[in-house]
Amino acid sequence: AENFNVISMDEIKRHFETAAPFSEKTLAVTFDGGYADILYTAKEVLDRFRVFATVFTPSAQIIEPQQFWQNELEDLLIAGNPKGHLEIEIDDRCYMWSLRNQRDAFRTFDVLCSIMPNRTPSVQRRIVGQIKRCLDSKAADPDCHRTMDARELRMLQDGGLITVGGHTHNFTKLSALPQWQQIEELARNKDVLEEALGRRIEYFSYPFGCEDCHTTKTMAALENLGFTLACANSYGTVAGTDISSRYELPRVKVGNWNPFNFYKFLEGFFA
Repeated sequence: AENFNVISMDEIKRHFETAAPFSEKTLAVTFDGGYADILYTAKEVLDRFRVFATVFTPSAQIIEPQQFWQNELEDLLIAGNPKGHLEIEIDDRCYMWSLRNQRDAFRTFDVLCSIMPNRTPSVQRRIVGQIKRCLDSKAADPDCHRTMDARELRMLQDGGLITVGGHTHNFTKLSALPQWQQIEELARNKDVLEEALGRRIEYFSYPFGCEDCHTTKTMAALENLGFTLACANSYGTVAGTDISSRYELPRVKVGNWNPFNFYKFLEGFFA
């Protein structure tokens, strides 16, 4: 707020429409996932400093409260501190991991996080179900990864500084799905959010955000459904006004940095 020109996604959209240059040190703030702590922690800070932000959220959790699979795995394997071993079946192949210590647990978590994104939501749920049964998850107290419901999303928008955008219905890697299912994920996400919030949803963020998480057909589907901008997680600055760049806006992931390191990091983009 003190050192940079923080703008909204609406202003980025106007830049593309008018081809007007950004002023010096312009940036936008985004959050992915729709977690409740955005409302109960981040919103107060954003409001205090009058900082615009966009929150990209999946929509399945609005209909039926549930955790994302990676948060469930974190609770089961890390917070749950299980012992022994984990044995499950994925795609007719048996996997077995030792859970003798915390290092084993983190290694198992990392391997599963490399496997799970390329599976459909129904397969992901089956895998998590297998893990719960194998580890007897009732013995562990889950960590807090709660997402916002419809009422809380409406509260988030109060004050006009925060905009809600889409993030697929089931928080899934789109490129792992056939085209018809990608369209279904995008359309349902948009429909549920628009019904819950009573406003048009125009902006989107690809779950996982890596370069192989979407295709040219994904971007075409977003445009056809009425999304006007989409964010990835590729490092860089926004440049160009062609239609494809609107659906691959670069972003930079912010770490757990102190204010000085954060400032110096952002300064590097404007040197």
